[in-house]
Amino acid sequence: MKKIILKTALITFGILLILGVSVFGIVSFFAPAAMMNFFDSLGMKSISGDYAYQEYQNSGDLEYLARAFEIAADAENYKVAGERFAELYGTNPSEREAFYAFCEEMRDEGHSTHLPNDLADFDYGSYLCGKASVVRYRLYYTEKNAEERDSLIAFAIGETQSEFSADSPVIALSLAVGDAHDAEFCTELLAKITAETRFDTENENYIETIQYLKEMIPGNE
Repeated sequence: MKKIILKTALITFGILLILGVSVFGIVSFFAPAAMMNFFDSLGMKSISGDYAYQEYQNSGDLEYLARAFEIAADAENYKVAGERFAELYGTNPSEREAFYAFCEEMRDEGHSTHLPNDLADFDYGSYLCGKASVVRYRLYYTEKNAEERDSLIAFAIGETQSEFSADSPVIALSLAVGDAHDAEFCTELLAKITAETRFDTENENYIETIQYLKEMIPGNE
């Protein structure tokens, strides 16, 4: 009798396990957004980011792609983050226009829920480009390719508004480069920033950034 009960229990457990796996697979395939929120609630950010990317692939909603990029960047999964931002930012005028329109929409809707509390007043587009600048720098740092360095600096400067607000990509990049004590990159970045005529040179953020970069260059404090 005990063997029959044990066998029945094992069969029941096996059936429930199979059903559970099946339901998990179905939900993962058809409702990745739900799985994204589920794993996010468990603190499993990387998996949540992967489901966000899957939801983007299903729906084409850039908000999920942006979230997938942010999570990968925060997890220091720079290769994946770089690929996701490249997809978000686009490579042609229509894709770039879609990126800017998305960021504008997020601003109009009030994007504070999409940013850390201390960044709630920042421009979402600048925030994303700043994070992307840091990601690209981390990738650059492993190979030190001069062409990529120049491309990255041009990107950060191009996405920084003339008023040089605190969320500027140039500031994010400067902090990352300074943190790495990369004097060579600091020298190039400093030269390109000071050569840009549209920046408000009397802006406090601009002045502090220039001074910070100078302090990172030996003999140029």
